[in-house]
Amino acid sequence: MLNNIINKLPDGRAENELAHYLRKLPEHESSALMETLLKHNSDVVRESSLRLIPRVIRDRSVLIKFLDMGLEKKNVSGTKPWIKATVSGLGYKKLLQHMKKVAETNPDWILYAWYQLVPLVIKEAPEKIQYLQEIEKIIDAHLCNELKGSWLRTKEAVPI
Repeated sequence: MLNNIINKLPDGRAENELAHYLRKLPEHESSALMETLLKHNSDVVRESSLRLIPRVIRDRSVLIKFLDMGLEKKNVSGTKPWIKATVSGLGYKKLLQHMKKVAETNPDWILYAWYQLVPLVIKEAPEKIQYLQEIEKIIDAHLCNELKGSWLRTKEAVPI
């Protein structure tokens, strides 16, 4: 049954069926299945799975894990769907607090997310801009020298 639904993605009905199926499962099982779907070879399945996260996953630690999966990819254009998928469950404050922690340990992840992150926060949560400023300072202090030039160009291209 599950494979039949997955084969029909990105059809809206198939996504609804999958969401319904996942919501019936215990949280840990639906989280594990979502993680598998997010690692699927098919872009279509991954994109559908990202759309399902806000409808299925409520556990903040799982949302953080999925956000990290997206950030870890270091894909400038691919970061936005991961942020959008997790922010509805986390809220911008929790999302940005987590990004501050990530900036200390993996500042390069935030470097690649910056192009998408700044416009999203400015548009959807302008009252949280101070978090972006704090993240920017952390990256300035922690980023390796090889990526400093790229970071400076990114900050100029996407100012807070």
